[in-house]
Amino acid sequence: MDYASSGVDIEKESEAVRSLVGAITYEGRPAGSLGASVPLPGGFGGVIEFGDSCLVMATDGVGSKLQIANRLGRLEGVGVDCVAMSVNDLICVGAEPLAFVDYIAVPETDEGTHAILGASLSVGCSRSRTTLAGGETATLPGIVKELDLSGTALGWFPRGMSITGDSLEDGDSLIGLPSSGIHSNGFSLVRAVLDRSGCSLLEPCPFDSSHDSREIERFPDSKGEVTLGEVILNPTRIYVDPVVDLFLEARGEGGVCNEEAIKGVAHITGGGLSNLLRLHDSLGWEISDPLPVQPEFEWIADVGGVSSLEMHRTFNMGMGMVIAVSSEDSAAIADWLGERLPGSRIVGTVTNEGRVVTHSNSEVCYTTY
Repeated sequence: MDYASSGVDIEKESEAVRSLVGAITYEGRPAGSLGASVPLPGGFGGVIEFGDSCLVMATDGVGSKLQIANRLGRLEGVGVDCVAMSVNDLICVGAEPLAFVDYIAVPETDEGTHAILGASLSVGCSRSRTTLAGGETATLPGIVKELDLSGTALGWFPRGMSITGDSLEDGDSLIGLPSSGIHSNGFSLVRAVLDRSGCSLLEPCPFDSSHDSREIERFPDSKGEVTLGEVILNPTRIYVDPVVDLFLEARGEGGVCNEEAIKGVAHITGGGLSNLLRLHDSLGWEISDPLPVQPEFEWIADVGGVSSLEMHRTFNMGMGMVIAVSSEDSAAIADWLGERLPGSRIVGTVTNEGRVVTHSNSEVCYTTY
């Protein structure tokens, strides 16, 4: 099985995005004025001028993970997913998230559903230290067949303190931050594998779900063993703590490093490690010592007969964020991050052997994004 056969073709999706961007002709507000575009490589967030600061915006949704949550009637974690997908993109350009707004579309209004979503969004905003500034709810019978949830995050950074990848060089170190599981990408393939498996999401997990770098967030009324549904729906990890705290340390005095030591940040979402290719137009990335893979990924690969390359180009495979830092500061930064997010450590290096991602697993290699 692969992602394309389950309904999502990554290459066609990238082509569609390029077509969309290529058709946009309005250039926005004049350079130097409030709201003028600030070009940054990477595409993890849209940046605009705002006086002595820059504002950053990022938008995303929960995607087809919602279909599993809807099927189970377990929406307690999807608000966290919604917030996480946007704020984790914001911090990739060096921004501190400030506020979040949500968009909820439903086929029919239900007070209980909206209450659960409100509580879950509040948890996500608390974990990301953002203000839930508002949102919109649309009831769209005939258009929307089941709940959809998306949102937009706003952040900022002081002018001149963006993180772009421009200063990357051969030999810089890569620090991996562990994921909490599948996060919110690749769920069209997950659903196809679940259908093939014949397993019930309500039954005990068919594999040992324990993993050193995460805990499974149980449903509020759960009893007994962890279920497959709880593992599959485990909320996306939010990296504001400790990554934004690392930025603030670096911008202050006497911190673990100076700001020049942090050279690039990539959120590992759809496309897997190919997201690293956003950060530089010629350098490459070698993952020589990857983080441990959570058992649900091994189960998906086994049940679905999914190749190693396809797994790594669809899922985060245990590593939800990568920070590129100077080699001389890497040990201190990795230790600092590891104290705050256990499991974080050096996983590889930046290379000057072409714009390619290589991996200790020889089947995994990317040359395009």
